[in-house]
Amino acid sequence: MSKENVVKQLQENVKIIYHKAVDADKQLEVLRKQDKASFAQVFSADSAFKNHSSTFLPYVEELAADLQEIQVDNEEHYKTLLPAIVVKIELLFKTLSSFKINLKD
Repeated sequence: MSKENVVKQLQENVKIIYHKAVDADKQLEVLRKQDKASFAQVFSADSAFKNHSSTFLPYVEELAADLQEIQVDNEEHYKTLLPAIVVKIELLFKTLSSFKINLKD
């Protein structure tokens, strides 16, 4: 698969994650008002993310910045960053899905 196709697929995933993150952050706000969400950050300090936040959008912003970086950088940097971006996408999809499922319980 070409770099352009990979980047396009990653962009689609980030769009999906963004919408899920907006919905999840709204739910977190409701839970916090009910004193049911008192954690300091969504992901642990040893996760793939540099950001540490109690909401999802800062993580999505970091992912979008990484995606932007590989589009303008050289091929070697692209190959270095791509695995980390994929890990972040998987982590966000998994966590957002688990969060949504747990809200229904």
